[in-house]
Amino acid sequence: MIKINQSYTKDFLVQYNNYVFTDKVIPLFRNNVLNAQGITPAEKNRITALFTNAFIHDLIFCNAEQLLQKIQTIYNCLPVLSERYCLEYYLKDINLTTTEANTEAQSQVGKEEVKQISARVAADLQALSDVRKSILFPTIIENLHAATTPTKIKKILKKIISMKLGNYNLNHAEKAQFPLWVSGFDNVFNYSVMSKMFGYEITTSFGFNICPYCNYEDIETILGNGVASRPDLDHFYPKSKFPFLAVTLSNLIPAGKRCNQDYKKTNSMFDYVHPRINGINQHRLFNFHCMFDDGINSDNLEIKLINQNNVLDKNLELFNVGEMHSKQDVIDWFVEFYDCYQFTLNGYSNNIEHILDDNNLIKNYLHVDVSKPPSKGSYQKLKIDALNFLSGRNYQMAD
Repeated sequence: MIKINQSYTKDFLVQYNNYVFTDKVIPLFRNNVLNAQGITPAEKNRITALFTNAFIHDLIFCNAEQLLQKIQTIYNCLPVLSERYCLEYYLKDINLTTTEANTEAQSQVGKEEVKQISARVAADLQALSDVRKSILFPTIIENLHAATTPTKIKKILKKIISMKLGNYNLNHAEKAQFPLWVSGFDNVFNYSVMSKMFGYEITTSFGFNICPYCNYEDIETILGNGVASRPDLDHFYPKSKFPFLAVTLSNLIPAGKRCNQDYKKTNSMFDYVHPRINGINQHRLFNFHCMFDDGINSDNLEIKLINQNNVLDKNLELFNVGEMHSKQDVIDWFVEFYDCYQFTLNGYSNNIEHILDDNNLIKNYLHVDVSKPPSKGSYQKLKIDALNFLSGRNYQMAD
């Protein structure tokens, strides 16, 4: 994953503030939340105590390092929002594992274990519900107490673990149980309206031609007469689970469709690193291994990730970076590069060090542009690692 150092111009920030914050979010918040039908004075007081104009402004313009803190503040102060939008946060303190939810219940011992797990979870949920005034869980607790067979108990436990893992989508009837002001958050921070106005300007400002998550897929923004296209603007913390971050600038990342829609989806990203905070550094990321001794070719080459032993490893796994860089076109590139390097080494043995000392000569002879940043070149990090692998040198990835 490539670290993002992009910033916005003062003129853009002024326009964004005037249109998104002043003209859209504040009036929508007043109409859809504070003046929602059925809202009680106590609810309005709790909401306005947190969502002041200053807080909403900071929510839209805060830096990436503050995003998780904003989520925690909002969901801790107004837990009903996390119950509606992000059940994995709401249930983060409930002790239930996938293994427990799938406990074997054929034997008598297994049946008793399922009942014990059910009793413990029901008690924990009741304590949580009492403190947070739960909307959904009184019924679930009641169903757990009423379940008479291990099969019925396990069905409920599997629903709870699905909620806890963030894989459960509330149905229409469940959503309808929440106050209208809670559902109103879906329309306050309106990404669709914002992106129509600023989408192209945002993606252009990043200057990325390649997806920062995988350093493989093309995401170039194209502007032309009658023809225009831009990459997805991924919400690092997805707007379906954190609707109040839907127009937050530091939460918007231009990304390839594969990374955004197929790999990341609606993962809450609690245990992952934001690309504005950290990214792949100059340490080697790729290892190149020939499985046989008869030379390197596209049939016997393995390209594998080197474990970084830090938080980036989870990002690399989520976005399938190892698999993406083992695709046939990447392997074919390395084989051609290897052959080119060997030809240069054999043909210019007296000048190889001179060539390796000059970035322009490296580009001319070996067809690797050391000066190109990974934001501009597909699998550029792999290319630098490949050059270091064959030359034994330590070329740095450009910023």
